[in-house]
Amino acid sequence: MIGLFLVAPEDADQGVIQRIFYFHVPIALVSLVAFGVACVAGILYLRGGREHWDEVGVVSVGLGMLFSVLTVITGSIWAKASWGTWWVWDDPRLVTYLVVILLYAAYFVLRSSAEDNRRARYSAVYGIFAFAGVPLSFYSVRVAQSFVHPVVFTRGGADMPGSMLIWFVISLVAMFGVFATLLQLELLQRRADRAMRDLKTRLEALMAGA
Repeated sequence: MIGLFLVAPEDADQGVIQRIFYFHVPIALVSLVAFGVACVAGILYLRGGREHWDEVGVVSVGLGMLFSVLTVITGSIWAKASWGTWWVWDDPRLVTYLVVILLYAAYFVLRSSAEDNRRARYSAVYGIFAFAGVPLSFYSVRVAQSFVHPVVFTRGGADMPGSMLIWFVISLVAMFGVFATLLQLELLQRRADRAMRDLKTRLEALMAGA
């Protein structure tokens, strides 16, 4: 990550603020992938009913929300420095991305309102249907003319020098690594908590029967 600040090339027009591109775009892509993981986990839960997939789903949505907030923050900083505005309401990409965030914020409201097995089942179904907003957000910038959100990747390839593309790929791989690591750590924590609860229940049963 240090290389992104000190080594990665910067745009001749925007200067040093352009370096935020190496963070903003990978974070945004990872947030959408996290919601995709939640969608797949929801499908697998409905098929088999394993608690593991429910946990994967809820953790993925939580991480997706974290990366989404970081996307909005970094994007707003970049927009303000480059174009003099924090937010543009008539930009399709910004609005559809905000809709995606609100959809997944409602995921936790739904989850907290349900009980027992219905909580996991409702969460899985909602996570699947909420994912419909993700491709809408991804492709909206490609079907609308936007100065604030220019298209960097087209069918003809990446609209950037090769040196920038290399550092972008490095940053993207790093962000995916961060997501995968956080996902595994949270799942391990949940597994450990569940094991401790089971052990506590067994000890209480033994003590009650003694």
